[in-house]
Amino acid sequence: MKPRSVLLVTPRWTRDGGVATHVVASAVALAGRGVDVHVLAARLELEEPVAGITLHRSADLFNARASPEARFGEARSLAPSVIHLHQFEDPEVVSLMQQNAPVVLSVHGYSACTSGVHYFRPGHECDRAHGPGCAPNLLLRGCAHARNPLPLPAAYRRVTRSLQVLHRVEAAISYSSVIDRHLARNGVARRATVPLFATVAPARAAGHEHRRRVVFAGRVVPPKGVDVLIRAARSVQAEFVVCGDGRQLGQMRELARSLEVAERVRFTGWLSPEELARELAEASVVVMPSLWPEPAGLVGIEAFAAGRPVIASATGGVGDWLQEGVNGLLVAPGDADALARALAELLADPARQQAMGAAGRRMVAERFTPEQHVAALLRAYATARASWERPRDAQRRHGAMA
Repeated sequence: MKPRSVLLVTPRWTRDGGVATHVVASAVALAGRGVDVHVLAARLELEEPVAGITLHRSADLFNARASPEARFGEARSLAPSVIHLHQFEDPEVVSLMQQNAPVVLSVHGYSACTSGVHYFRPGHECDRAHGPGCAPNLLLRGCAHARNPLPLPAAYRRVTRSLQVLHRVEAAISYSSVIDRHLARNGVARRATVPLFATVAPARAAGHEHRRRVVFAGRVVPPKGVDVLIRAARSVQAEFVVCGDGRQLGQMRELARSLEVAERVRFTGWLSPEELARELAEASVVVMPSLWPEPAGLVGIEAFAAGRPVIASATGGVGDWLQEGVNGLLVAPGDADALARALAELLADPARQQAMGAAGRRMVAERFTPEQHVAALLRAYATARASWERPRDAQRRHGAMA
């Protein structure tokens, strides 16, 4: 049953990649199906109105010292059928929310992992649940991925609180099989998996047989493996385009210079959705050289929507959408030589690029569409609503019999 209204709670209402862009696209898709969508955000950075979506701002939304009334501002007067949280994991406030409506929480990453990246080294993913046993792994096995251990105790406590929320909400929503397994391993029973869909309108391009262009899109941070891509560029004659920003951008520019490939590596910075769509469409191949286990790998789905093949690290949620030899190629995480060989193989065969890209586009049309995303969300909402109403119905029956 379709909910009358949904309240989405999120840190920022904007389109700048990652979670924020997903929230906007998902809200628009819900509104397009006739759901009355309200959005509560600490920052509203996207001003244009969207039919069916009402925006509410509360600067104190994430201020733990403020009262719940102050944190929710004008949104506290709403009576939504479902409250859907994105990156909001306060157990006390969630309990207050549940007095009025069922609460679902989207899990966009490894919420039950202190380091947040859930791997020891490339190709060696963590398979343990959050708990005291994490301490020696963080300190001795390198899964902290940080030189300074001082923030780790606070991060551990924060994850413990996040798990309290995950166990408390009526549904924890993941977007890949790997995150669903992560939740199951941590004892989260009420779960739903919802397919992603391309958040940028795909562009079309021609002339791929006349160019050799490799495109990366994402944050320029260590887990994304941009350094592996630049090292691979030494032995692959092609143009390399790095779309994105991040704290490692300066280092990657310097690495390209030191390896004498700077004239073939172009750093675009962060792009608008239209600019990103154009870069993906004009790629010979889109590459995801991730070191960490990607929670989902939305860029790969967006590349497929544009009809382009993908070469990605064989880790995390990539296997949900990349079929080896069908719509792309898999390589060992962190192996620059293996990535170079895969790039050389595919760049030399434009006909195979076209065939793989077409297979990727078919997969997106079959499994990763806004319609399938919304249908799965509505099923999760209905299940959450039923779970929330069950004890209340029992209390009413008990009261009537007393």
